Amino acid sequence: IPEHADSFNLRSTLNDGDPYRLYNLDVFEYELDKRMALYGSIPFLLSHTAQKSVGIFWHNAAETWIDIDRSKPGDDAQDDAAGSRTETSTHWMSESGIIDLFVFFGPKPADVLRQYSAMTGRTPIPPMFSLGYHQCRWNYNDQDDVASVNKGYEDMNCPLDVIWLDIEHTDSKKYFTWDAQRFPDSVKMLDDIAAHGRKMVTIVDPHVKREGGYLIHEEAQSRGYYVKNSGGDGDYDGSCWPGSSSWPDFLNPEIRDWYSSKFLLNEYGGSTLSLFTWNDMNEPSVFNGPEITMHKDAKHFGGWEHRDVHNIYGMLHQQATAEGLARRSDGKLRPFVLSRAFFAGSQRFGAIWTGDNLAHFDHLAASVPMLLSVGIAGLPFVGADVGGFFKDPDEELLRRWYQTGAYQPFFRAHAHLDTRRREPWLFSKDTQTVIRNAIIARYALLPYWYTLFYLSSQNGSPAMRPLWFEFPDDSQTFGIDDEYLIGRDMLVKPVQSAGTDYVSVYLPGSGVWYDQDDFKMYNGGERITLSVSMHKFPVFLRGGGIVPKKRRLRRSTSQMLHDPYTLYVSLDEQGKASGLLYADDGQSFDYRHGKYLLRSFQFSEKILTSTCAVGHQSSSFETSSFIERIVLIGLPDAPKSVQLSASPVGKPLKFRYDSNTQSLTVKKPGVNIARDFTLKLN
Repeated sequence: IPEHADSFNLRSTLNDGDPYRLYNLDVFEYELDKRMALYGSIPFLLSHTAQKSVGIFWHNAAETWIDIDRSKPGDDAQDDAAGSRTETSTHWMSESGIIDLFVFFGPKPADVLRQYSAMTGRTPIPPMFSLGYHQCRWNYNDQDDVASVNKGYEDMNCPLDVIWLDIEHTDSKKYFTWDAQRFPDSVKMLDDIAAHGRKMVTIVDPHVKREGGYLIHEEAQSRGYYVKNSGGDGDYDGSCWPGSSSWPDFLNPEIRDWYSSKFLLNEYGGSTLSLFTWNDMNEPSVFNGPEITMHKDAKHFGGWEHRDVHNIYGMLHQQATAEGLARRSDGKLRPFVLSRAFFAGSQRFGAIWTGDNLAHFDHLAASVPMLLSVGIAGLPFVGADVGGFFKDPDEELLRRWYQTGAYQPFFRAHAHLDTRRREPWLFSKDTQTVIRNAIIARYALLPYWYTLFYLSSQNGSPAMRPLWFEFPDDSQTFGIDDEYLIGRDMLVKPVQSAGTDYVSVYLPGSGVWYDQDDFKMYNGGERITLSVSMHKFPVFLRGGGIVPKKRRLRRSTSQMLHDPYTLYVSLDEQGKASGLLYADDGQSFDYRHGKYLLRSFQFSEKILTSTCAVGHQSSSFETSSFIERIVLIGLPDAPKSVQLSASPVGKPLKFRYDSNTQSLTVKKPGVNIARDFTLKLN
């Protein structure tokens, strides 16, 4: 039941403090191991045992509390996350609204997510650049500062896709404007970074400065578009970054349509198609309001009081923004919007992050259960500020956070105005190397991430998932929230404390796993101890999976579109493996009209085949990408020869076998990724 900075496995509340609270709030330096309300609310709970999974969705946007009772064993008791047999009950309480409860009967976790997401919506495939690396802080000072950051990544030969600007880029905190002294030619700035294949994101918060001459305010006020005060006879007036502010009433579809129009290029002066949007402070945050939010008796469209609709305000803000970004290209290009506030259904409009975390190892550790809980509630595009928003991380923490963030869905570094600058080149050579290697590893894995987001768009599955999602009958996984899976075929164990030389890793299931770095094989169902130097970050490949990567170093994702692929084929105990690869143009909605490819890879009986996935034969995507390397892991013996068969001809291939790692590298198959082929080991 996100969002809470607490353990992934819900704890009993009856005799141990307050219930879990759902009420979107702007929380400064939030505490850990608490059930306090944070920035987003999804009233969805998933209960899992080795026998079955069940989900419940409490469809209510008002302030909500949930008590958890882990009672003594009862007639229906099941093994819980701790492995003991208890019966768990929940008690849901909302301030207003009706009882509107949905139950999803699974029986597996993936079934629950498929059923739940069919109702609340699924995440559209995000633009490829948004899965790359994002560099942000509050604030980059001016146009020259942006150019220096862009140049810094060029000089470091390190990938980067997005540079972000916070509130100081505006004219006196008036959104959809630029500070003319600091950013005198925003179009040139945007074009300059776009020439390197990069994008920019600027912040657009929902509060509107009440100032004469500011067109957004004058239109909203004259048309009656603001949320009203408790009497309904005047605009709600509160305080936020600009001072006296009012808030558009996004419950009204007419007002959402008006707000969306403000993102059109002829409305948002100084913007281009390479500019995207960050929605912050949309809980909504009201500095002089109760709990730093809007008064509950403020009036919305349709006569609703704010208390009734509080938790959906941020989602509707993100919806209007996403629709606006799509409109400016006549619906041709995909939007990207990051929001701090969220509700069930926010997944349809973009990404979210965990808000104002701290530069502490315990906040790095807390990011994993926080992101898992949001993902398992149907919102897969999630991340945490790398390095921590508040305070200054030491170099060890920064290195470990980059290593972790590179293997989470949304990958952005961000920092508070009062912190020291953190661009990678400002640190020691060792730290620069670790950060650069983490970012490069992220970019290599983008074909796999992109495929996972395609699958999420089809079935609601989270890209970052708990171990029990894929191993539902392994009770040893139920209480684990310090490691996680990326899709089906990769396991990540973050290093979450200072001075760590060894980590304990549980490898689930009854199959085999391989260390991503040295291909050492481990048995599933066992806990291992692994040595971790500062350059070692534990990632494992699941036996039976095929993971696609792109290994060529580029400055941004746009330059990777037609790069060649490497397939990592990790064999299970029967010598088999399978996997998928999804690809399209990475930016448009053309995939909705069949312009994509979905390849199915199968390895069995020493033969690797690539075919169009069943049901997708009518799709097509023209690409010059080819397969430049195939790595088979867990192969006990070297073949005598390797033969490629691809219409209309076949050819023998060069290869190298390493008996120490039991891996075979097949060089330069050269076949286009969109073509069927067979690779045979003789």
